[in-house]
Amino acid sequence: MREIIKVLPELAKSLNRDVAAHAGAAREAAAGAPAAAGAGQGAPPEVSAAQLRTLVHLAQYGPQTMGELAEGMQITMASATGLVKPLVALGYVTRTRDANDQRVVRVGLSDRARQMADGILAERRREVEDALAGVDDRACRMFLEVLERLAGRRR
Repeated sequence: MREIIKVLPELAKSLNRDVAAHAGAAREAAAGAPAAAGAGQGAPPEVSAAQLRTLVHLAQYGPQTMGELAEGMQITMASATGLVKPLVALGYVTRTRDANDQRVVRVGLSDRARQMADGILAERRREVEDALAGVDDRACRMFLEVLERLAGRRR
């Protein structure tokens, strides 16, 4: 049990570092986007690791209000705003009014940002598959259940 408790913070750090580490390949994928998304302009502008995590979060969970984004990323609204505002200016994030309630604004990914985030997620998926290679399905399901409990998604 002690070993599990010791490895959890290392796992969290590793997952956060991985987003930044995979960003180079993801930026290359985005640079190859169609002309409308900025091809021919070289690599997309640099974004911070925190901003990349924001893009990955939006890719995983879809368009969200700023409150949902802040809660999902476990950051303050001010921090979420500070991350999203430059991403909107760079064309990575879009703002749209909710169809059911025009007072609600949702942030989502542009096509170029989706390509970057999908590249990061594909690399993460490969790493997880490699780590779980040779582990049987039952053990994988048990591992997932434990992770969900730790994340507070199951009781």
